[in-house]
Amino acid sequence: MPRVAVTRVELSCALGEDVQDVVTAIEAGKSGLTPLQLDAHPGAVGGVVPGPDLKPWLLRRKDVKLLSRAAILALPVCGRALRGHEAPKDQLGLYFGVRREPPDVEEGHATMEASAKDGVVDLLQLTTAGKDVYPPLLPLRTLPNLVLAHVAINLGVMGPSDTFAGGPVAGLMGLREAAWAVVEGRCPAALVCAADSAVDATSLRDLRRMGVEGAPGEAAVAIVLEPSGAPNALFELEIGPAGSGDDTLTPLPHHAALGVCGVADGLLALLLSPPGPLRVADGSGAWVVVSRAPWLGRDRMRPAAEDDAP
Repeated sequence: MPRVAVTRVELSCALGEDVQDVVTAIEAGKSGLTPLQLDAHPGAVGGVVPGPDLKPWLLRRKDVKLLSRAAILALPVCGRALRGHEAPKDQLGLYFGVRREPPDVEEGHATMEASAKDGVVDLLQLTTAGKDVYPPLLPLRTLPNLVLAHVAINLGVMGPSDTFAGGPVAGLMGLREAAWAVVEGRCPAALVCAADSAVDATSLRDLRRMGVEGAPGEAAVAIVLEPSGAPNALFELEIGPAGSGDDTLTPLPHHAALGVCGVADGLLALLLSPPGPLRVADGSGAWVVVSRAPWLGRDRMRPAAEDDAP
């Protein structure tokens, strides 16, 4: 099994950005859930991330119009994870876990209404009246691979990359691929990120349609992997197939405090669960096993100085 060092960890969730503080809050029974102002879901609560501020990370401020909520959450955590990092960005690997198809956050409703005939979408209406009111930037927000693209462009990361789309396992699949890339020498280090948001009306509707219970949430997690034995390692990981599939990712203990965070839940489980094996079935039926050593102290969670340039 490949063994790699985790040298940077960054997190953004409803309970904050410091992993140790989030763990402490969850153990103390605190909750990050707050009321959601959604007309279609009266009384709904969810784990909402404040902000975040994108100014330090965007090359052009106007590009915020192109970002999905997942990209908005991912960009700052990835930027913070790379502060002061020594690996050349043109060689740094970049691996993402994202949802299969992010929601349109209501922007496509005008198109659907214009395309309807007797309450059903009509193909002719869609290609005429519906097309005329279709928001041109919408595909740049909803295509899954564009989260990686926006992060790569704005942070200048140009090494090997890949995106895994799906549920909570997608982030762990990205982690496994990144680990192999580092072990095989395809890149000197790799940045892994999983980001998702389900606190809008469309996502919450989809969660209920799929039978997912619990409050919705949103989060982003970024992890930097380097070769095993790195002097600045926070802890080390071993990733590989397991012989049995008795354990799954659901239910996760952090759901009650942060909400169901979709793709981010896999990496959240890695960081917030007690040290030991984490088993989860991926889409192919194989198993990913992550063995974790205990944290080495909260002062090691963010080795780079806060005032380091992005």
